[in-house]
Amino acid sequence: MTAKDLADLAIDEDPFAPCLWIPSELWVEFLAQTDRKPNAIGAVIYRNKTVRDGGPETDFQTGSDQGGYRRR
Repeated sequence: MTAKDLADLAIDEDPFAPCLWIPSELWVEFLAQTDRKPNAIGAVIYRNKTVRDGGPETDFQTGSDQGGYRRR
């Protein structure tokens, strides 16, 4: 699976999450496959989600605060 495929899978599994973090190892591949460039804060918009580099050796993570407590 490609980085884009894994991002699509993560978004499909949690469609209401506003954000997606992608492992650093796959970040450049994801940008190339989606033909996106990060904005000034390092995020891209993909499928109506804010997508960012999640750091080295992480997993694809959805949510608003990358694993922390989310207030509702």
